[in-house]
Amino acid sequence: MSNHNTLSTPLNIVAVSGGLNSPSKTESLVQAILDELSEAINIKVHFVKLSEIGPLLGGAFYRNQLPQRVQDDLAAVEAADALIVGTPVYRASFTGLFKHFFDFVEQTALVDVPVLLAASGGSDRHALVLEHQLRPLFSFFQAQTLPIGVYATDKDFTPAYTIHSELLRDRITLAVARALPILEWAPAKGQRAEVVKEKTQLANQNLGINTQIEQDDVLPSAAVPNLDAAESRLHQKKAKPQVA
Repeated sequence: MSNHNTLSTPLNIVAVSGGLNSPSKTESLVQAILDELSEAINIKVHFVKLSEIGPLLGGAFYRNQLPQRVQDDLAAVEAADALIVGTPVYRASFTGLFKHFFDFVEQTALVDVPVLLAASGGSDRHALVLEHQLRPLFSFFQAQTLPIGVYATDKDFTPAYTIHSELLRDRITLAVARALPILEWAPAKGQRAEVVKEKTQLANQNLGINTQIEQDDVLPSAAVPNLDAAESRLHQKKAKPQVA
């Protein structure tokens, strides 16, 4: 994909790889998706690698126990215009540290945020991890999971962890092509960092993985801050007829 569209404001993309080794197939897969996307639109990338921050996560039960680097990565996720997330398949699911990282994300910060899902596994038998594990996780956050995900197997990579499968490259191109209309429409380009700033600050102080949180039935987003705003988009206010 080479039809590059230069935007005045780059799309703020945060990528998260749940791979615990570096180099890894998952990191290569996520990077390939980023490379394809960067050829189509102007993006700014923050890449969170569990291979680097994993050892800093394991012992924390509260977000304020995390070192500043991990808190900065969480803040980047919460402020992203869109996410690209990938994980290797361990025991038929995402990695534990991948889940532990997202346990510390403020639970209302990702409402309406587009998320492109990716995973790598030993064989095709694990391909449904995208639908049965990753998509429900981000549905909890009321994020907008994109329609086409990318799943890769060991046979798609060289021993040096580079992609050699043309079928996988075609799948990446398809996933990005289907994502572009949604990403280019995203109404909060460059604005979410300010919108979620207070949420991030409160989460850094109070969020814990075993703390019960009260949540409103309707969660606001950067584009639709409340139910009245949502209703006004669907039902234009009609002027009352004049009485003679």
